[in-house]
Amino acid sequence: MNGAVGRKLLKIVSELDRAQGGFCGSVLVARRGKVLLQAGFGLADAKQKRAMPLDAIWDWASVTKQFTAAAILKLEMLGKLRLDDPLSKYFASTPPDKKSVTLRHLLNHTSGIQTGPKAQPAIDFRNRDATVDLYLRLPVLAKPGREWAYSNLAYAVLAAVVERASGRTYERFCIKQLFRPAGMKSACFIGSPGLKLEQVPLDARGTGVHFAYGDRLTWGYRGAGGAVVPLREMLTWDRALRGTKVLSKRAKKKLYTVGLDDYALGWYVKKRDGDMHYYHSGAVGKTVCYFLRTEKSQVVVALSYSYQPNDHPESVARRLARIAAKAK
Repeated sequence: MNGAVGRKLLKIVSELDRAQGGFCGSVLVARRGKVLLQAGFGLADAKQKRAMPLDAIWDWASVTKQFTAAAILKLEMLGKLRLDDPLSKYFASTPPDKKSVTLRHLLNHTSGIQTGPKAQPAIDFRNRDATVDLYLRLPVLAKPGREWAYSNLAYAVLAAVVERASGRTYERFCIKQLFRPAGMKSACFIGSPGLKLEQVPLDARGTGVHFAYGDRLTWGYRGAGGAVVPLREMLTWDRALRGTKVLSKRAKKKLYTVGLDDYALGWYVKKRDGDMHYYHSGAVGKTVCYFLRTEKSQVVVALSYSYQPNDHPESVARRLARIAAKAK
């Protein structure tokens, strides 16, 4: 904790969700790479009465989409694909009504394809091609680029594109081409070899499970969620994105270019409080997370909850960011 600012930040987090028993999770607030507050609250395992460790590793749910977007941009840097490639370049079974849908459309949720099946499909989500075929069979509701509709399944298809274009598994490509070059030593995915489950808090305030969908990543979640990262390494990711360790200036410009509804490629991007904010939330099972970065003040707020909070993570993150922005 860093001085008076750190104490002010700690007070805010300590008072969250009092009616629910208080905050249970992890928080990190930093400015210009300097940590102002990093702390764990509540229990990681209620049965074992194990307190939340400082190095807790969390499933970042939909915050993972920024990593999938970065993987696509990295492949473009490597000359393996282009953002405006049509889906048909990677999937021969693409039907005529989806021939004009591009990777960019999937990345910024403007494909016009229905966001997902209306009922639970009878497919094996362990099978990549079956998952892609499910998406390709969905109806087209709007012309590509015209309407915004958030789609998890679209990001599963993007993860499949990463595999087709790279010749590696999605997880291996992200770890080798994004995480490790960024300096993220522990970051991996659900089911990755070497993942230390004892560092992953149980949800439901320490009474539930490590991961809502089980300890193996399937194509029902891959690409849209499942990145498992300690909060300190989310700060490492921020620092890498501010330089060119992982993505070039040109690639980052594309990463932050907004399509519709303030959504860029795996990020929401919007000017707030006199600064550009790059942010995304995530929720899976009883785990909730929020990741916020600011451009000018270089503030980072990373929040992970092992329960469904009453105090909205976005408003909490913005409040913490405003305080951190004034830190010297």
